[in-house]
Amino acid sequence: MYQENNAHKQQSMFSDFGNLPEKLKKKIEASWAGVFYREYFCRIDESIFAVLYSEEASRPNVPVNVLLGLETLKAGFGWSDEEMHEAFSFNVQVRYALGYRHLGEGHFELRTMYNFRARLREHMERTGEDLVEKAFEQITDEQVSALELKTGKLRMDSTQVASNIRQMSRLQLLVEVVRRMARNLNEIDRARYADLLAPYVKGTSGQYVYQTKPDEKETRLMCVGRVMQRLVTELAEAYKEDEAYQTLARVFDEHFSVTETDLRAKEGQEISAQSVQSPDDLDATYRKKRGEGYRGYVANVTETCDPDNPVQLIVDVQVEPNATDDGQMMAEALPELKERTDVEEMYTDGGYNGEAVDAALEAHPVKHIQTAMRGGAPDPDRLHLADFTVTTDADGAPIRIVCPNDVETEVRPGRSPERYIARFQYKSCDSCPFADQCPTQLRKRKRRGRALYFSRQNLKVAERRQSLAQHRAAAKHLRPAVEATVRSIKHPFRQGKLPVRGKPRVGMLIVGSAAMCNVRRLWRCEVEKKPATIAQMQEGVALFSASFSRFARRICDFIFAPPRHCCFAPNRS
Repeated sequence: MYQENNAHKQQSMFSDFGNLPEKLKKKIEASWAGVFYREYFCRIDESIFAVLYSEEASRPNVPVNVLLGLETLKAGFGWSDEEMHEAFSFNVQVRYALGYRHLGEGHFELRTMYNFRARLREHMERTGEDLVEKAFEQITDEQVSALELKTGKLRMDSTQVASNIRQMSRLQLLVEVVRRMARNLNEIDRARYADLLAPYVKGTSGQYVYQTKPDEKETRLMCVGRVMQRLVTELAEAYKEDEAYQTLARVFDEHFSVTETDLRAKEGQEISAQSVQSPDDLDATYRKKRGEGYRGYVANVTETCDPDNPVQLIVDVQVEPNATDDGQMMAEALPELKERTDVEEMYTDGGYNGEAVDAALEAHPVKHIQTAMRGGAPDPDRLHLADFTVTTDADGAPIRIVCPNDVETEVRPGRSPERYIARFQYKSCDSCPFADQCPTQLRKRKRRGRALYFSRQNLKVAERRQSLAQHRAAAKHLRPAVEATVRSIKHPFRQGKLPVRGKPRVGMLIVGSAAMCNVRRLWRCEVEKKPATIAQMQEGVALFSASFSRFARRICDFIFAPPRHCCFAPNRS
């Protein structure tokens, strides 16, 4: 039965925390634990998680805000489950952060956390709703509102995160899938396929590959393929609902092509990046970036970046298989960001473009500022559409254009949809100093001048290039700092590899780490304010001391100064 935890809001007069010296109390309240309690724990809306519990009268649940708080601390500090539970049991700061002031209250078995995660995962798989992400957004929105942060400018970046899976060769992956199918067979089928599966169930898949000579790999790959083909065909009726069989059928379809007469192993380039990388994590995908291969997921992070803000907070986190394009994640995030914030400018790198991004920007007007662009750089010896000034109507369709020689003309629709043509008169083009570099084309009759043909997509690319040029000319760049943000989120996890598998669990840890990153920033903001106050006090004391010193010197000069007629009298001029 769901029950809200409000006990921490009314603390008892006598507690273990109350027995601490006053100096230690103030130190804990000013530490990260105090900020976590005030800015994160107290803002958790537990009712979001009520759907995970039965409505029938039963034993109340362990407080949701405690479980979610522990999951956040685990991610933020990179703890194992055992380290997390030990810290909860004995660490005074952790218990203070979670609203406990007595060492003997609130204890629960670690199995409770496992059950909580399982319910979160089942709810996500059933409804598609990520409750941890929903709670993160609710808490962050309250933090932004309380601090009155400006959200008109946001920046976005993505980073690769690895799942806790082995990097398998193609042969090892196929053998491992066959082995797991063999373990799921009933006794009759196990005896029936004993001889067929004998080479693969003896030892591990790694040992099988280790004992394979380089010149035998292709032959053994085809042997495993034929075994998989037979199992997929003959076991379909009895095992079609079995997860191991579904994985077997999927991997076989991804790696082999069946013809009318024979079986063929697909070439490497024929295998999709969305293919199974490990039977332990079916959501993980493969992506090659800057010449390096990654298996796992991609985390997309959005944070505020207005220079007037005293602190910048992460407002959105997305976790997807790493084959997902950056532009697609931006297009998915933009509608909700537009609803939750006042975003008017979005700063990204060159990976965030494409038709999906263009459509999202049109539906939810936001100025997109990129610091780079995909593809090769334009020829510097030629003019391009980005060198022209185009005026558009309310729908974004071009109506007027001005060339680099300051000649203006009308833009008219072309013969095809979203194609346009701008015609320049012969007089203006005949003596143009940019004639040799101009992208316009001579019309059929030379005396009729030149014409510039372009599409709506060409215009969008030109606008991005113009925005990029303006951004590079600016003195202050807002995007680069987001790279430090994604680094801080991955920092608790060694080499960016998370100790979990599956998109739900990977998402929980990344969101938890982002929430802890916000808490640390709020804590640092508070710490920086206090030294400023102390510095002001010290400056005031110094000014008072200097003034008092000058006053004292004057008194001494007056008392002990010799008479004016004396030759040793000081010069008063």
